[in-house]
Amino acid sequence: MGDTFQLDVVTPEKLLVSGRSKFITAPGKDGRFGVLPGHTPLISLLVAGELTVVMDGGVLEQRFVLSGGYIDVGHERVTVLVERALEKGQIDLQVAMREEETAMAEMAQFAEGEPASRVWIKRRDFARVCQQVVQSAH
Repeated sequence: MGDTFQLDVVTPEKLLVSGRSKFITAPGKDGRFGVLPGHTPLISLLVAGELTVVMDGGVLEQRFVLSGGYIDVGHERVTVLVERALEKGQIDLQVAMREEETAMAEMAQFAEGEPASRVWIKRRDFARVCQQVVQSAH
């Protein structure tokens, strides 16, 4: 058990991933970071970005695009709580492009820094990361 940890990735709609993991990388507020078994406990804010997961027994990594959220790293358990998440294979480039356009149009209606614009900033950032992940595979 010392070479894995329990990983749960949760959105408001569902439990996206649950099982033993060997390694993850996550998009932290201060930059990307990795978690291996035995990592020092921490709680961190996550920003829109890519979560990479290597599960126990799996040779392939899974890639997810996350919206903002939080990660709780404990001694034997890592919990990732996010508003939205899509597995790389679920991303539709055209939908992501339209979502970015919609978010940009909505953001234009608010003054910079206005609290109401934060929702649209998050949607724009999520859409941009979706596009980057899809386009990096080509």
